[in-house]
Amino acid sequence: MISFDEAEKLLLARPSVVKKDSLETAISCLERLGNPQDKIKSIHVTGTNGKGSVCALFEAALRSAGLKTGLFISPHLIELTERIQTGGDEISRADFAALFEEVYAAGPELGFFEILTCMAFLRFERSKTDIAVIEVGIGGRFDTTNVIKKPELCVITSVELDHKKYLGDSLASVAFQKAGIIKKSVPCLAPVLGAEAMAPVMKEAEFKNSPLHFFTPAFEIKAYNWECGSMTLSHKKTGELYPFGILGERQKSNATLVYEGLEMLSGLGWPLKKTHTAAGFESVRWPGRFQVLKSGAAFGGAVFVLDGAHNPEAAAAFTRTWEVSPFAAKDAAFVIGMLEDKDYIRILEIIAPLAKKVIFTRPVSPRAVDPCAMADIFFRLRPGASIEVQDNVEAALLSASKSGTAAILGSFYLAGAALKILKGIG
Repeated sequence: MISFDEAEKLLLARPSVVKKDSLETAISCLERLGNPQDKIKSIHVTGTNGKGSVCALFEAALRSAGLKTGLFISPHLIELTERIQTGGDEISRADFAALFEEVYAAGPELGFFEILTCMAFLRFERSKTDIAVIEVGIGGRFDTTNVIKKPELCVITSVELDHKKYLGDSLASVAFQKAGIIKKSVPCLAPVLGAEAMAPVMKEAEFKNSPLHFFTPAFEIKAYNWECGSMTLSHKKTGELYPFGILGERQKSNATLVYEGLEMLSGLGWPLKKTHTAAGFESVRWPGRFQVLKSGAAFGGAVFVLDGAHNPEAAAAFTRTWEVSPFAAKDAAFVIGMLEDKDYIRILEIIAPLAKKVIFTRPVSPRAVDPCAMADIFFRLRPGASIEVQDNVEAALLSASKSGTAAILGSFYLAGAALKILKGIG
């Protein structure tokens, strides 16, 4: 049996993203593994932004109802084991290594995400989960998770431009890919989309005879607890208050999709009540999404706000939350690092009005944008700003800590590295 470190090394050596128009490779591997994906109940979630939060909310509420849950997410922030969870707990390193070895033997030709997806299905089937929440990696139609034949619900959290190389450069093409998770006669939930994005989703739902439900936000934000990283939502119709464990304007829409999705599951016979929804909303935590973290003595007790915002819409959502926060009145530093395949110029344009002091750094990825190049772009956007470049993430954090308040954004790779450093992990 191989060790976790050996499994991790082999897995990280596999191709990370492969553009494809077929799921046959993964299907063949899963057949050799006994088709575990066909033996579990699931909720399938895609979306440009918000899908991770929606998955976390569904899982927390379902677990509050006493159900044994599975959760498959991406990316991870600190360790690969975060991606596969049962009952709210990450898979152990030993179990991860054993599953990897089994799946790798059944599908040595699989890529990074394909292997992880097969591992998750196998884990959930053997753990006898009541229901698993499955997050799409990229797109949906040809994402490995789309081997699921009949989930309980399909959810599309948003449709925005991202991953243009794989999904296309129009909202219609992105929507077409995301609508690919819609299954015959399975309810699909989505926020109200713009006309260009809505048309492909409606066409797919009609073709699959899928009940399609669009929702405007049913909640408004009543209060923030910035220190604890939580807020209180109010249901617009009932006036009911819901303590909520994730900060951010976008959570109004995410909460709506989960609230309505749980109501649908209840109608399908699942043992769910509004008290379970409320418990899930209050208990959920989702690191790297406007996460407020007070650092230790090594960083002078500075307050850091970590956000993985890596596309223009996510950056705009971050901006809206930042502007209503007490941090906006501080002389905050911004630590920014991004990847080359992102629309980093547009993201910098969105962030520029907020940031008087910026430290550009390099996320740990071969696809990282040269921080010097970003510094040059930002200087043209905001000539009067204080601009610094630190190749080393820890050095960037130390410099930012001198401001007392700092935001870290642009990539989940950067958010994960910062979280690891600030919490003294490893």
